[in-house]
Amino acid sequence: ENKGWYNYGSEIPDKTTTEIVGNDIKYIVDFENGQKTGFFLDQKYNRLAVKDICHGLTVLDCCTHTGSFAMNAYLGGAKRVVALDVSAKALEDAKKNFALNNMNIETKCGDMFEVLEEMVQSKQKEYDLIILDPPAFTKNRSTIGSAMKGYEELNYLAMKALKRGGYLVTASCSHFASQELFREAIFKAALKANVNLKEIMSSGASFDHPVLWGVGETEYLHF
Repeated sequence: ENKGWYNYGSEIPDKTTTEIVGNDIKYIVDFENGQKTGFFLDQKYNRLAVKDICHGLTVLDCCTHTGSFAMNAYLGGAKRVVALDVSAKALEDAKKNFALNNMNIETKCGDMFEVLEEMVQSKQKEYDLIILDPPAFTKNRSTIGSAMKGYEELNYLAMKALKRGGYLVTASCSHFASQELFREAIFKAALKANVNLKEIMSSGASFDHPVLWGVGETEYLHF
């Protein structure tokens, strides 16, 4: 007898959402209509790292998806948190999670490149910490060049939009974009933005997403 959605094969059960808990935060996961599996487990400890440095800060969470980084920042004592996503569906799901956890988090629907560009052009510097956790910019080797230019531009805009001395949290889940290429893109962005970088930490996926030596695709997340 099937007692859980995880036992189903090709048939979809009547209830296609489930509630989980991660880092003491509740989530409603839509595993049929949400992105991929409906939730990304590989950033668990990276979210805790963000939580540890957010006390009293104003935070912008780009590509918030289910609101996970935003809620960890809120739980860490952030003064104000804004969750940004280009997907209205993702924001509706995030709002449900915010309500489930009684968190007062603002939402904004828009393209992160455009939103950050507007902030740079208007010389707004309202955020102490900006989180960049976009979907993969490339899924094949032939587009690595354009993908790295995209990472460079995104990080440049975030650096220019940040308050002086602010925190930049940036990630790449494109396994074709190696750690070396990602770091190079960030460094080029810093030169263009005329800012100095101090690295507090770097990591990858959670411990339950181990890297299989000899299989480069498993070392896909750079944070």
